[in-house]
Amino acid sequence: MITLNNSEWSILDILWQGSPRKLMDLVHAMKKKQGWSKSTTNTVVKRMVEKQYLSYQEGEKARLYYPLLKREDVIREETDQLIARAYSGRLGSFLNALISDRELSKAEIEELRDILHEKEKKGEV
Repeated sequence: MITLNNSEWSILDILWQGSPRKLMDLVHAMKKKQGWSKSTTNTVVKRMVEKQYLSYQEGEKARLYYPLLKREDVIREETDQLIARAYSGRLGSFLNALISDRELSKAEIEELRDILHEKEKKGEV
């Protein structure tokens, strides 16, 4: 089970945008994004390596960090956990809560319809 805290999301988001990156690249990005010090960024990165969320390769002058987790996998897992925890696993309740107070464009409604039709065609409904 993957459960990221906000700090881990921030680091991974930077690496998902482009990797590998040197620690100092992460330090500068996190200073700008969160106001973090070098030691804070270093501590979070070290913990993420221990958790096997990140890895690195030795570069000429510095380690180059890259994510071991795919963004899509993390989003899917965290969404599944949210649905299980907050909606007792009921996808319909989740979707209703997600879209009930929002104005959807015709294109968004059509996209939702297409997703459901595709599931139905595959026999997943």
